[in-house]
Amino acid sequence: MSDRSVIWVRDALVITFSIYVVVAVAMAPWGNLKLSEPLPDNCPTGCAPVVNFPENNYYHYTNSIVFEWKPVSVGYRVFVANDDTNEVMMEANYTNTNTATTGRLATGTYLVRVTYTGMSGSSLDTYPILKSELITVEKDSGEKLTIVWSDVEVTYGIDIRLHTGDETGIELVHQSNKIEDTSYEYLDFTNGRTYSWSIYAQDSLGYTTESSLIRDLNIDTTKFLAFELFNNWEVPFLLLGVMMVVALQAGVFLAREEKDD
Repeated sequence: MSDRSVIWVRDALVITFSIYVVVAVAMAPWGNLKLSEPLPDNCPTGCAPVVNFPENNYYHYTNSIVFEWKPVSVGYRVFVANDDTNEVMMEANYTNTNTATTGRLATGTYLVRVTYTGMSGSSLDTYPILKSELITVEKDSGEKLTIVWSDVEVTYGIDIRLHTGDETGIELVHQSNKIEDTSYEYLDFTNGRTYSWSIYAQDSLGYTTESSLIRDLNIDTTKFLAFELFNNWEVPFLLLGVMMVVALQAGVFLAREEKDD
C-alpha cells in the first residue's frame, strides 16, 4: 500500500469517527439528565401509581404496547386495649398484610380494632373500621392474640386519549378499570398518531387515587429509529466503544504499513 493510500484511509477513518461522535453527542437525550420531579407523598385519597413504562414522549413502532406501573400499597392500623382499664396494649401500623400478633396478654377482656388508613400517601379524614370486637383471654399465663382482618383489594384504571390535531384537541378513545395486574396491553393504536395516557388506582372501599401525570406516546412515527438508538445511553456508548476499538486497530495496522514502506 502506498503512503498516499495509507494517509487517505487513515484520514477517512478519523473523519468518520469524528462525525459519529458529533452526531451521537447532538442526538443523545440530554434531557434525561434532568433530576426527576419528586413524587407527592400526601394526597387526600391516595397518590397515583408510579409508572414504569413507557416514559413520556415515548416512540413506539407497532400499534400495541404494554403499559407497566408499580403496585399501590394499602395501610392498616391495629389497636388493642384492655376493656376494663383502657390501657393500650398495642397500636401499630401495617402495610400490605391482613394479620398481626400481639405480645403476651394477661387474663382479661380486650378491645381489638382494625382501621383502614388508605392507599399510599393518603390522608383520609376518617379511617373506616374493618374489624372491632371484644376478645377474652382466660389463660393465667397469658397468651398472644393473632388478629386477622379482610384485605382491602386494589385495582387499577387507565385512560388513553388521541391527539386529534383539530379543534377538539384530545379525544378519549379507551378507558378500562378493575385491572388487577400492574400492567395492561392495548392493541388498537393507529400508526403515525400521538396519544396520551394516565393511570389511577381504586380500592374495594370506593376510594380512588389521583391520576398519574399525563404522558404522551407516539406510534410508528419517522422519529422512532433515532429515538430507539439514542434514548438508551447503552446503545451509543456501545457503538462508540466498538468504533474506538476499530479505529485503534486500524491505526496500529496503518502505522505498521508506514513503517514497512
